[in-house]
Amino acid sequence: MGTTLRAHPTLWLLRLLWLIAPWSVGAAAADALSACSPDTTRILSAELWGAWGVVLTATLVRRPWALTVVRIAAPAAVGVAIASVVAAAAWNADLAAPRAATAIAGAVIAAAVALLPETGNSMVDGLSYGNERRMLLRPPFLLAVAPVPLVWAVVVVGVGVPLVLWARGQWIWAVVTTITGLAAAALGFRSLYQLSRRWVVFVPNGFVLHDQMATREPFLLRRADVAALGPAPADIDLEAPDLVDISGNALGPVLLAELSVDVEVVPRTSGTAQVQAVSRVLFSPTRPGEMLAEAAQRRIPR
Repeated sequence: MGTTLRAHPTLWLLRLLWLIAPWSVGAAAADALSACSPDTTRILSAELWGAWGVVLTATLVRRPWALTVVRIAAPAAVGVAIASVVAAAAWNADLAAPRAATAIAGAVIAAAVALLPETGNSMVDGLSYGNERRMLLRPPFLLAVAPVPLVWAVVVVGVGVPLVLWARGQWIWAVVTTITGLAAAALGFRSLYQLSRRWVVFVPNGFVLHDQMATREPFLLRRADVAALGPAPADIDLEAPDLVDISGNALGPVLLAELSVDVEVVPRTSGTAQVQAVSRVLFSPTRPGEMLAEAAQRRIPR
């Protein structure tokens, strides 16, 4: 079962780092809020505590949507830490200095741990049951370079700006940004959530490649049909009719599954959906070595 007890050590570390965040990032935020009005301080403090609680809960849930929440919020905490330190220094340099390094370092480490492949694999594996195991695929290169950071920024700004405006009592702008910002944030969250649902799923008779950005339906590679599984050669012909590439040109190693029989795949293209019979599949898991080790344990040929 994909239970909390099976969580990877990096996920337990993330939980610990987030649990103690009120004494690092939270302390710096308290310094920054010391110059605000009492009402603004109370509201912003309540909002920060609420966000902290939501993210802490997400680290315990181990689901794709929870991974999306964590990977949005943890990097955003770095921005909160830096902004808090700068603001606190502007009000009182002596007050901010002792906590600046702790706040920023704690947030950076938590964000780095949240983005580790092991953390992501452990969280999505919470969906697995029985003999299953899930491992994430790397994001396509063109998405990882610019769209993903941009969409992340839209989500953070769309949620954060209305909260600040409500706390400051700017009601008209708060209403406007709540409507527009939360709508944009919801669309952005949905897009990022799709990246958390791209994975390899090991099942008793083989493994399933689930990437609806590349194919219209998941497809199963049966253990009995896999002739070889390993790193893809550098000179492979990507235009070969018996090959389908769902790696999305992702950065990092690419694996090649060679089959003894054809499997039907429906690539996601801009035109009419067409079934393609292929005997070779290129894909890019976040931890290819771990994926190959799991395949070897399940007696899938290498």
